[in-house]
Amino acid sequence: MVKRSAIFLDRDGVLNIPKIKNGKTFAPININDFRLYPFVSKLCKKLKKKYLLIVVTNQPDLQNGKLKIKQLNLMHHKLKKKINYDGLYYCASKSLRSKFKKPNPGMLLKSIKEFNIDTNKSFLIGDRWSDIEAGKKINCKTIFINRNYKEKKPKNVDFTVKSFKKAVETIYND
Repeated sequence: MVKRSAIFLDRDGVLNIPKIKNGKTFAPININDFRLYPFVSKLCKKLKKKYLLIVVTNQPDLQNGKLKIKQLNLMHHKLKKKINYDGLYYCASKSLRSKFKKPNPGMLLKSIKEFNIDTNKSFLIGDRWSDIEAGKKINCKTIFINRNYKEKKPKNVDFTVKSFKKAVETIYND
């Protein structure tokens, strides 16, 4: 079976616009607040010509009760219509002991197995250090979208850009 290339996409801050409070990022908890960044649909359509699109997202607000599963499902249904991802994985755990919560690579490893992905020909696009660290653990190329949050920045990132559009340009220029 031929291995396939993929783009692993963080959700909040990469595909959709998070809420920012005091320089910190927060995922939407209501479908009415779930809005994609400009050009995301169009750019993902371009990426799909060559890559699988795999969304990997930490959603700890599910575990703490701030986010209802119905709202999360509505968001992911809307996202499917807008970008037609191939796979979507989320982790509701707040604990870093969970093998699925980024920076741990559990969601990525599960998708690699299910979709027969060649990580050497794949990229991860994220906006937080935990995304980049998870990507490094599976040996794919990493692209950090620097949104200037007031938190630690990733180390050992392959590329740093300012927008999703620039991330896609980086993939096609690499």
